[in-house]
Amino acid sequence: MTHEPFESRTYEIEVLTPTIIGGQDKIQSFEFVKDGDYLYFINFDRLLEENLFKESFIDELSRGLSTGDRDFNIKDVLARYNIDFKNSSKYKLKLEGVKRLSKEVVPFVKSAGRFYIPGSSLKGAIRSFVTKALNRNFIQLYENDLSSAYQKTLNSADRRNSVDPKHVSKDAEEKIFATPYESPFKHLKISDSDFVSSENAGVYEIKVMNICGGQVKWFAGRSNEDDPDRAVSIIAEGIKPGAKLIGSIKVEKDFVEGNQVVRGIKEKIGVNATATSPTEFLADVLKAVSKDYIQREINFYTKYKQAQIVSEYQKLLNVLNSLDKNQFLIQIGFSTGYLSKTVGIFFNKNHFEKLAKVDRQSKIYPELFPKTRRLVFKNGQVWTVPGWIKVTIK
Repeated sequence: MTHEPFESRTYEIEVLTPTIIGGQDKIQSFEFVKDGDYLYFINFDRLLEENLFKESFIDELSRGLSTGDRDFNIKDVLARYNIDFKNSSKYKLKLEGVKRLSKEVVPFVKSAGRFYIPGSSLKGAIRSFVTKALNRNFIQLYENDLSSAYQKTLNSADRRNSVDPKHVSKDAEEKIFATPYESPFKHLKISDSDFVSSENAGVYEIKVMNICGGQVKWFAGRSNEDDPDRAVSIIAEGIKPGAKLIGSIKVEKDFVEGNQVVRGIKEKIGVNATATSPTEFLADVLKAVSKDYIQREINFYTKYKQAQIVSEYQKLLNVLNSLDKNQFLIQIGFSTGYLSKTVGIFFNKNHFEKLAKVDRQSKIYPELFPKTRRLVFKNGQVWTVPGWIKVTIK
């Protein structure tokens, strides 16, 4: 009797908080029309094809688009020529309590115009969370990399020879997870999800909270303001809470146990994970990491008196504590922040002092880093944090 070397399963994602997987080019104001509580996104191919013989319209449209005139209003142009923008739109999204619409929208990644969650995004989030579960010896490798980069920066008189901060953890990553050929993650295979309709997506408003002098401020471009109404708004397409997506996942035994070539993650993990099934072992690890991360964020937001976000995280913690052995929570996508994507959750003031010397492009405050959080607003009020999903492996 032969055994499959992996478990081939279906995963189901349930979106718990607005989730944004950012596409490439931002959608500019001339590409959408606001009508009531909806944004209609223009299909220019259809618009031009259906109005090809309206030469003055084509001229005016071309002139407005080519000059980049900030006052160019496509809704007004369409109205002058009695063109119904709704008939020329490729999709519409509801504005989910957006109070201030900016000149551009962060697009959600799409395939043939349809919303989905790439398998690479889910796998990348899993990898980021697994790094937060590493035992102390492996975390030390990241610290060693940072110390090495710090010394190299101090010894370099020429700023052009400074260390690229993006590469600070490269050696540690290779020592822990090896080359792509030898990495345990080659034994974790995740497909793209299925598609969700635009009815399951919306447009969200995000603002940046910044801790200045121990007080909550809101990033407003050149200043940080007490009043969030004066803050910069990031507008983004996202999948709504409650939406469900499915795909396939294969967790090979070698991902956990390793083999002659690959050292599995089991021997690297410093959290309590006792399950014997590969999928359940992975779920155990991710639940432990998420619980620690959520509790740290509850402590952070409690300190700065953000009761709404504390409440949102408490809901997530309640969900996590009720999960079955084949389920886990994870944060994914755009605006989820430094702590979600790095091992920086374990760094202290000394580490950040070194990082501040190495990374000359970012503003790093060793006493408190990161100082900022991106939060989703609704109707002008702090509402929730982006990117939390529940994953069930069936």
